Amino acid sequence: MKLSKKKLIPFILAAVILCSIVLMSGCRDSDAIDKKPDEETTQIIDNTSENIVGNSSENATETTDPKTTDSSGDITDNPEDKAIDDETNQNLDAVISAMSMDEKISQLIIPAIRTWNDADVTDLSAAPELASALRNHQYGGIILFGGNITGAEQATRLVYDLQENNMQIEDASAHIPYLMPVDEEGGIVIRLNTGTRMTGNMAIGATTDATANAEITGSILGEELAAIGFNTDFAPVIDVNNNPANPVIGTRSFSDDPEIVASLGAVYSKGLSGSNIIATYKHFPGHGDTEVDSHIGTPSVEKTYEELKENELVPFKKVIDDGADMIMTAHITYPLIDEEKTFGDGQTKGFFPATMSKKMITDILRTDLGYDGVVVTDALEMGAISTAGLVPGKENSEEYGVGIAAEVINAGVDMLLLPLDLNSLAAADYYDDYIAGIADKVASGDISEKRIDESVKRILRLKAKYGIYDPDGVPKEAASIDERVAKCKEIVGSKEHHEKEIELARQAVTVVKNDGDVLPIKDDTKKVVILGRQAGDATAIKFAFGELAKSAEVDYYYDSSVGAIMHYTESMKKKVRAADYVIAFSYASGSSALDKSDSQFIALHEAMSDTHKAGGKFILVSENLPYDAAVYQDADAIVLAYMGAGLNVDPTRDKESENGMSARNANIVAAIETIYGANTPKGHLPVNVPVVEESEDGTLKYGTKYLYERGFGLTY
Repeated sequence: MKLSKKKLIPFILAAVILCSIVLMSGCRDSDAIDKKPDEETTQIIDNTSENIVGNSSENATETTDPKTTDSSGDITDNPEDKAIDDETNQNLDAVISAMSMDEKISQLIIPAIRTWNDADVTDLSAAPELASALRNHQYGGIILFGGNITGAEQATRLVYDLQENNMQIEDASAHIPYLMPVDEEGGIVIRLNTGTRMTGNMAIGATTDATANAEITGSILGEELAAIGFNTDFAPVIDVNNNPANPVIGTRSFSDDPEIVASLGAVYSKGLSGSNIIATYKHFPGHGDTEVDSHIGTPSVEKTYEELKENELVPFKKVIDDGADMIMTAHITYPLIDEEKTFGDGQTKGFFPATMSKKMITDILRTDLGYDGVVVTDALEMGAISTAGLVPGKENSEEYGVGIAAEVINAGVDMLLLPLDLNSLAAADYYDDYIAGIADKVASGDISEKRIDESVKRILRLKAKYGIYDPDGVPKEAASIDERVAKCKEIVGSKEHHEKEIELARQAVTVVKNDGDVLPIKDDTKKVVILGRQAGDATAIKFAFGELAKSAEVDYYYDSSVGAIMHYTESMKKKVRAADYVIAFSYASGSSALDKSDSQFIALHEAMSDTHKAGGKFILVSENLPYDAAVYQDADAIVLAYMGAGLNVDPTRDKESENGMSARNANIVAAIETIYGANTPKGHLPVNVPVVEESEDGTLKYGTKYLYERGFGLTY
């Protein structure tokens, strides 16, 4: 990176005054200045306020550009200290002016490469047709998913090969590296299956020192992503989970308090930036108050703009004021705010999702909230867009896809995430037609070239800020692939990261009921029966019991492998009736916990009744959302863990392997430790838990009053 001429002016003037000779040309030679990387590296430390590297670039005595070393060994600009100066801006403008329309539009697109001809893409050299297809256009980025990642070394080599393949595009006006994003939120949404899962956002919100823990989480996830070669995380989620029936956000949210969400989202991202990872705040304008999953349908939020400003928009305003670099949209409609549209059939009236709404993106996000960073869509393959018939054209057709793209771009969005999975030669042909179709829209004036150039400028400016792309064409100091691999093996899923993970999980465990001081269980002579949800639960449960040197009979009231039928058998009933303690696991997501016909609902209530009739004590462990605490109020004790993913992963597996330990579930292990007194409960509810009421038709619903209020938690 060249030094800004502006930064050199003080040295030039000093040279003139002191020497009285013309030395300006020498002072302007940035290569003559000894530029050393900042020797302070990103560490996971208890004092997380010291975790971000760098000094102010405005210091007149500073003679070097602030740098940080990412976990892959590359020397990169520290994004918190680097501003895009006038010279860089001019160079970016020159780059854009030389780009073809195909190149500009391609920068706006982020395809996925989950499979190629039905085989998972884990090695680019094994899919030469895909490598060739990727060179047809210089895409702005490539997103990877869990199927692309089998280990730390493999993922590192795949990311490296994708960037190298991109650099081989012939006749490119400029070779521009990819954004390499991945959904590594922590908790239930991860892609690094040999990395460190961490506790999830709601568990962070349950800890006393949530601010420090949010930053620690971002730091650990960022360090592991950077070690592999990713430069962008589609995290954190800053949706306010103010609807207990929300089927898609849930424990991915920090809280139902917008101020808490705003604060924790900001410091989580600070942790990511310590490893030079771009944070992506999602899902604007807020996915927390919905009862429909936008992956399969179109949620609608019946709120006014004033109501949004008081709740959902609070976190987004906070991070925008703090200098947010990237925001992801939500495929949600807002009938009380937006303008009615006519859909693709020419007859149906309705509202476009926020992703396609100029009112939501340009008027509110850009103008009212003052955001000028990159806006990326949530995946355009999701049902709320792809199957909703919003514009003319058949589903999955090039006409439909281009029509959606035109609306999205004209709304003010910059990047089109996953219009189609690039998984075959037919999909490659689709992208050829898709890009050409968008170019035709520009040529016809349906999309202005100025609008395209604005987005390209934002994307390249972001890449320049994070050292991904230098418009001067100066090659970045890069570690070799072998050095990257060696580094990633040390970092991804490391023992140190897992130790911090279990520490945070222990802090998060929340006890909301403990009648008669049932907890902790102290008498080893008592008989304990555990009712897991399904067979995979045994891995985490048995590991925890082994670590505690305790014993219990383990059975399962629910088995998803046999069609989600009830599995509370006569033999299980006999065990339950003979037990002193029954520890039962519950999983709540959306409104499922309220379904009286659900096998979990039936089994747990029967088991609870059988336990009490026999004089035993019933302990409920809430694996996921804490709202089930209101559904099973007859339990003697209720323990909240805030995560139901990864129970089937052995915490001891791969401990000695080259890929580190796997992304297991520390929350459940910590919950079991708490039940037996090996951990003192310190967590408190990050959300309000409403009462459960019965409607006139006999169905259950969440009420307007609270059974347990935010901040509540027992200890012993």
